[in-house]
Amino acid sequence: MAKVIMIASGKGGTGKSTAATFLAHELAFKGYKTFLTELDMGLRSIDVISGISEMAVYDIGDVLQGSCSIQKAIVTSPYTKNLHIMPAPGKKSGVQFENLKKLTDAVYRDYDFIIIDTAAGMGEAFAAALKVSDMAVIVATPDQISVRDARIVSDEIYAYGLKDIRLIINKYDKNTFKHTGFEDADQIIDACCAQLLGVVPYDVSVQLESMAGKPLQQDSTVKKIFESICERINGRHTQMNIK
Repeated sequence: MAKVIMIASGKGGTGKSTAATFLAHELAFKGYKTFLTELDMGLRSIDVISGISEMAVYDIGDVLQGSCSIQKAIVTSPYTKNLHIMPAPGKKSGVQFENLKKLTDAVYRDYDFIIIDTAAGMGEAFAAALKVSDMAVIVATPDQISVRDARIVSDEIYAYGLKDIRLIINKYDKNTFKHTGFEDADQIIDACCAQLLGVVPYDVSVQLESMAGKPLQQDSTVKKIFESICERINGRHTQMNIK
């Protein structure tokens, strides 16, 4: 049975969807059957990042509205048969908890992980995803606004009753960190009130790969970090280096 993980952020621009997609890729590469979907209705991106934009005919909006079956809207990743993807629609539509619950219940026994990329902030999609998730992963960049908004999101998740809240600090740059207003990564962790999963450095090549719809390169430092994040999600301790 699947572990359901929502990927959230307090604001846009943190790299949340990229992190969700790379996390799903690495879980699948490790042999876990993984289902990745997106709830940012009308502003979809994982279809491009995962390399299926030309393959997707239907989307989660069609499924939630009952206009097509789940299987019709699922696209198998061109890079691994263990990753199945259901993109968001290209037009604005609602996300009702009851319909999302029906979807996750229907695929629950077929996968090891269900990754839900929510919309930024705390709207309807966030609320629906929160009610079906076992773990929340907040993606924040090391700046005052992102961290402040991440804490607001973290507090909302705690208030709902979901206690397993993790943090990915994304786009970390040691050369500019001194201008962020934080002394170190520990201060960000404390401010967000979430357990750290990993610190992902700023890397232009990662942006290029995501725009090209390709997984991380085999020798990439960022790929190794996401591999370690997968290990931590599965309860295995791995050393964390912040460079």
